[in-house]
Amino acid sequence: MTLIVSIPQARVEMAKAAEDAGADAVCIRLDTAKDKSDLIKIVDCVKIPVGATLEGESAVSETQMTGLYKLGFDFFDMSLAGIPSWALKLEGLGKIVALDQDYSAYDLTGLSQRSIDAIDAAVIPKEALGKDLLVGDLQHYITICLSTGLPVIVPTQKMIRVSEVPIIWDTGAKGIILTDIVAGNTLQSLKAVTKEFKEAIENLKE
Repeated sequence: MTLIVSIPQARVEMAKAAEDAGADAVCIRLDTAKDKSDLIKIVDCVKIPVGATLEGESAVSETQMTGLYKLGFDFFDMSLAGIPSWALKLEGLGKIVALDQDYSAYDLTGLSQRSIDAIDAAVIPKEALGKDLLVGDLQHYITICLSTGLPVIVPTQKMIRVSEVPIIWDTGAKGIILTDIVAGNTLQSLKAVTKEFKEAIENLKE
């Protein structure tokens, strides 16, 4: 299982803390960066893959996306509902597409035939964010995993506990995106929670 950490701020210390605690990759929301120099510093300071979380076609242009690749970014995560066709044709960047609460069986059909590397199962409605994980949530993840041959990554939109990592694994998911809902917004909490989740993931192999 892959552990991706979505750092709450585009700061070198945050990215480095996630890497040191065992993250397999970090993801950055571009709107948290003051300028391009912040992004360059992060890419230069860590050895793990670095990705960008994008909100949709209006948030980034093809030129800007190409610029991310030139800066050294490895992948992007963008909503399936808003992803422009040109984004799926870009070479050199891994492509994660995020589902939302309104996803349908039709959305899942044929995804594995498109130029997509993984699915971000961000299907929890806004009013349920930060609440306890429910059986219904797990059923959504299972359905998504069974409906596509692509790796499915579960973001911590719910208050997923370390003890629930094996349950997420049992749904068929191949990764977790650790967000500030669980990891918090401080350097200390980010590092501590990332380490706990990494240990739980490593225990799956035993």
